[in-house]
Amino acid sequence: MRKVAIVSFAGIVGTGLLLRYTIVPDEEKMLRSLSPETRAIYERNKVQRREQHDKIMEQMIESAKSDKPIWKVGPGNHNGGSKT
Repeated sequence: MRKVAIVSFAGIVGTGLLLRYTIVPDEEKMLRSLSPETRAIYERNKVQRREQHDKIMEQMIESAKSDKPIWKVGPGNHNGGSKT
């Protein structure tokens, strides 16, 4: 009974992985299927998203250096948080 369960589980997981790799396109395939206008918009937004991500990561690193709770050092609380 236990072997049947293990084989069944492995079969389900294997089938899921196989389907994922055959059905879901990678980023390159998706970009090739886009029109040139849409691809240009994607590339332009990609730079903006990367800059936003970098800014958020910088804020997280600065917040992690503090001993204060995140809600006191997070964005908008640069002067030490609320006055409670």
